[in-house]
Amino acid sequence: MPTEKTVYANLLSRLLMASVFENQWAFPVRRPGLPERFFAWYERHGMRIRIDAIAVDRPIFIISLPRSGSSMLQDLICAHPDVAYITNMMYMFPASPCASEFFRRKLHLNVHGERFLQDSVDVNAGSPADPVATWARWLKQDPFGVSAETCAIGDFTPAELDLIRNDIRRILWCFGGAGRRFQCKTPALLPHIELLQAIFPDARFIYLLRDGRNNANSMLKLNRLCVEQLERIRGRLGDRLQVDARPFVPYPRLPRLPEYIAAYGADDIRTTASLWRDACLFMEDAKPRIRHLHEVRYEDIVARPAQAMEAIFGFCELRPPGAAETAYADRLSRVGVLRHMNRYGNFDEVERICGDMLRHHRYL
Repeated sequence: MPTEKTVYANLLSRLLMASVFENQWAFPVRRPGLPERFFAWYERHGMRIRIDAIAVDRPIFIISLPRSGSSMLQDLICAHPDVAYITNMMYMFPASPCASEFFRRKLHLNVHGERFLQDSVDVNAGSPADPVATWARWLKQDPFGVSAETCAIGDFTPAELDLIRNDIRRILWCFGGAGRRFQCKTPALLPHIELLQAIFPDARFIYLLRDGRNNANSMLKLNRLCVEQLERIRGRLGDRLQVDARPFVPYPRLPRLPEYIAAYGADDIRTTASLWRDACLFMEDAKPRIRHLHEVRYEDIVARPAQAMEAIFGFCELRPPGAAETAYADRLSRVGVLRHMNRYGNFDEVERICGDMLRHHRYL
């Protein structure tokens, strides 16, 4: 939500983006009508977008549960000059990613401030998005359903697969086209890692873990903040709100999620602790079948960021950022710096549920 620290680049940015930033949520809830129509018209009639020669080469995916540090890691990777990604501007205007990004840069459209999750993560219109709704559309998922909807590549027609690849090519085009590497993260992708590999056989997967005791608590915080923010947005927008009336649960659709919600509710440490354990077991089962996988703990990145990132860039086959690349150096210097304080508890209960996997990953 806007605070005294929310900064708009210019008056036009304030006029176009104040409502969007105020109403930020898990995915866009209402796009400005006139800008959306103009961007869509301009992308169709005013731009020459050539994607035929652009390859989706070794795309990079961060696979994790929510609240595992994936935004921090994504920001570090996306500071690399050869990496392309879905910007928040593109995410606001999914029908016209190229035109919206073009005008963001040309007219210096920007708003900068802390995201609504109150987690010391600053975002702006050009920073990497967490595109839950984009992947729900591409993979034909219901973002409000809680049942597991894992798909195989055979569930998609060639045209549907081409749509995914061509949309990513358009994103690469916005960043200069050939030679750029697409990077993306959203925790909703965790159950779909094998489908992603089938669609992109040369993909690089970074499997990011965080201590289950903190992760389970932080997922509860995520759920609470999503509920509270949506209620505030409902109060402001009323009938203009373009969101399903069903509750939204911001957890990956692992097979037993409906069971946990029925037994405990979404806002219960037993649900999030059980999901953390299930995610660990799911990945232990999947890892032997994933051709290019790098596993890293959030705590190890925070303890030794330079060394951890050097290993990650090496795995991704990206050159390490040079000393002149100040955006990356700035992000690296801010790893682990927080402006908020978390009050977590129920560690005994998490250890009771997750003890085997906490020990397996050296957290106990």
